[in-house]
Amino acid sequence: MDFISEDFQNLFYRYGPGSLIMQKTDINCPEKVAIGRNVLILENSWFTVVHPGQGEPPAISIGDGCNCSRNLIITSANSVILEENVVVGPDVYIADTDHQYRQVGIPIRDQWITSTSQQVRIGAGSELGAHCVIVGEVTIGKGCRVTPNSVVTRDLPDFCIAAGNPAKVVDTFDPVAGLWQVSGEGSC
Repeated sequence: MDFISEDFQNLFYRYGPGSLIMQKTDINCPEKVAIGRNVLILENSWFTVVHPGQGEPPAISIGDGCNCSRNLIITSANSVILEENVVVGPDVYIADTDHQYRQVGIPIRDQWITSTSQQVRIGAGSELGAHCVIVGEVTIGKGCRVTPNSVVTRDLPDFCIAAGNPAKVVDTFDPVAGLWQVSGEGSC
């Protein structure tokens, strides 16, 4: 396995010891990307900062102990944060913004983005299943599990399981009872 060079690591806002990023990963503006300690990011991932002059760095922050599978795409116009020990399955897309589309006759790619002030935060110890999409102003609480193929566009509370498109809370942990309770209804 080939990992990015030490010279490239030195370009990052922060690059923690023990971290490994596969060489077949494309990271633009590494100076706006912070990588914690003991992070693993597999091949064919893509991190892009779409508005490098916006805000204080880092625009993308991957916390200590995160494990990110192949084909992870993170797009940040402001701030995307994965807290410590987050597990990300393959083919996951995370963005704090989206493209405008309302000007008919102008290609969507030429209409720029919807916001430069939103933030995505994935709480400590959470897991994003394969093919998940997280877009917009979204906070996923700590200890959450987002099942494969889910689309999260609204906040999720701590210690829940969310599934679907749009994602809905299907199970939550009741700290008073010390048990997981099937929710089944609430939309996220």
